[in-house]
Amino acid sequence: MKRRQPNSKNNARPAKRASVGMVSEDIEAQTMISSVEDTPKAVKEWLAATFTKQIFGRRSAVEPPKFRSIVQAVRASMYVDKITRKPSQVTPVDVSPAQLMLQAELNNWDIDVFKYDSLTSNKPFRQLFPEILSRYGLIKQFKINLCYLENFCALVEQGYNLHGNPYHNAVHGADVLITTHNLISSTGFVSWLSEIEILALLFSAMIHDVEHTGTTNNFHICTSSPLSILYNDRSVLENHHISSAYRYLTEPESNPFEKLSKDDFREMRGIVVEAVLGTDMSAHFTQIKNMQNALFTPSATTKDVASFFSVNRNSALTLVLHCADISHPTKGWDLHKKWTDTLMEEFFKQGDTETELGLPNSPLCNRAETLVPESQVGFIDFIIVPSMNLLGDMFDSLLQALHNETNGQKTEFRKINRPWDNRLAENRRRWKDLVTPKELPAPETTTPETNGVIPETSEEGETLEKDQSSADVVEPAGSSENGGP
Repeated sequence: MKRRQPNSKNNARPAKRASVGMVSEDIEAQTMISSVEDTPKAVKEWLAATFTKQIFGRRSAVEPPKFRSIVQAVRASMYVDKITRKPSQVTPVDVSPAQLMLQAELNNWDIDVFKYDSLTSNKPFRQLFPEILSRYGLIKQFKINLCYLENFCALVEQGYNLHGNPYHNAVHGADVLITTHNLISSTGFVSWLSEIEILALLFSAMIHDVEHTGTTNNFHICTSSPLSILYNDRSVLENHHISSAYRYLTEPESNPFEKLSKDDFREMRGIVVEAVLGTDMSAHFTQIKNMQNALFTPSATTKDVASFFSVNRNSALTLVLHCADISHPTKGWDLHKKWTDTLMEEFFKQGDTETELGLPNSPLCNRAETLVPESQVGFIDFIIVPSMNLLGDMFDSLLQALHNETNGQKTEFRKINRPWDNRLAENRRRWKDLVTPKELPAPETTTPETNGVIPETSEEGETLEKDQSSADVVEPAGSSENGGP
């Protein structure tokens, strides 16, 4: 992302924020956002409030696992084809319409998850999660109890629909799970992952927003909600999602992972905690900056990148989940527009509650004043495009390192296909076409005959005679101090 140099007017404010614990990446991000001239103020405020952390610093990372051996890499690459292969044309008679849709469209980037959810009567995970796990061979690998898995998925579905959210509900959870599957399978990134990492990442995707309240972390903090008190104002919702999911595992006959070894379960939990905490949008710019530093240090070689990720594997998994979580602008227009409508309705419901409580409306939560097309253009430009570009670059770097490790120079490495690029460009264009044009005051004109006095006209357009000595200069229609009506 190109960054403009901050002007002197903006330099002082970030310095003050730094005193309350902002990290340098957030200061830089807020300065960059505030310096862009053609983005509405409300959109800038939303970007700054949502995607930067103004109070808290970095979290301590859980020590991630090390690189797998070459034998494991070769073994993993062998089942990439199996995951992406189309299912058999022979279909059992008792397969449900929802299952048929998964078999035909699960690997489709633009799968209509709303349609799939309706086919399951708003119970999407009971068929979806086992189907995805089976495609990676994880049910057999980790001896997952299918009855317990179904019970756990039912609890997750109930948790997602607890608050009746327009956006953060089971449909969103299913969409993020499917997108995560497609990101690691269609790109071949699955070959870089171990089996326990795949299981942990897919589990994280499914539960990442469970029991979401339909309000933001800032709302919880500002209202001193029980959750904000419980989690000390730090990643309030994300901590709650993780805690809720692991609470479900303690319910009778609801732990499908009981056959995992203690080491595998501990490693899985470490990945889940870090990945779901990484979906806290206030950590966005810090996460992006750290990944850019890892990939694009001028003197870094492919070996250096591989060495970094050999001890920082969780940072790669966290970026995958974060991008999947905010990926709806990368889908076809109809899906993206539907997601945007549901998200804005959730924002507006929060704004309605804030108004009832006598609180100022959070950015983009005012029904009467929010500029939806402008906000989406800003979201795509500042957040989505840089994030997805970085994710693609990370895939290329890590897969090239794995390719060199397993194949040497025998075959040429091919970069991944990025299905999101064209869709992002098209969606941005569609939103740009909907942006309300700025109303400019009509240009003032003078004529020699009136010595600078603009003559009044009748309704029919005829010039009205007026004593020039007492004539006042008439402002152009629609002009005012702020350039609009």
